[in-house]
Amino acid sequence: MAMHPGIAALAQIMPTDTGIDEQIDWAGAEHELDTRLPADYRSFLETYGADGINRVAYILRPVPAPDSLYAEGSIAEDTPGAQDTWHHTPEYRRPDVAPEDIMIWGRTPGPDILCRVTTGEDPNQWPVLVCGRHTKSRWTLYPCGMAEFLINLVTDQYDDAISIRDTRPPRFLHWREEERLIQAGIFDYYPEV
Repeated sequence: MAMHPGIAALAQIMPTDTGIDEQIDWAGAEHELDTRLPADYRSFLETYGADGINRVAYILRPVPAPDSLYAEGSIAEDTPGAQDTWHHTPEYRRPDVAPEDIMIWGRTPGPDILCRVTTGEDPNQWPVLVCGRHTKSRWTLYPCGMAEFLINLVTDQYDDAISIRDTRPPRFLHWREEERLIQAGIFDYYPEV
């Protein structure tokens, strides 16, 4: 699959050198999830893989990694928790979205929940929905896909929502590389600028 244009734009801002293609069996993952997945998400996992941006935004695999101690989770494992969070949000603080249409794809240690609203036939048109634990609105709908959302996130465009405000430029670290560094006794890969 060719790199999605949004992920190519993100790669201009955030280096891909520590990314590792997850080698996902997309047909098998989509079968397990019972849904197609957006092209920008697929391209992100083929370019960067799963895990963290500056340890403040984590992108999940569609299904669990069978051989990881450190991978952050998966859509399959964590979507029920995101839907449960919607149910536990007071009605006046949640959007007009059916909980079964909420599908997680990432999180922050904030802990914010990064989701897509899976309505409509075309997964590339699914908007991003964020549950912010420390934001003005508990749930915020963004009329864009994951790639555009991440570009806006790493360039600090969301004043009223989640942020990765940091003194360092955006840097991605794949979970396998993080695992290797931890085993080598290196615990802080993200150098200050």
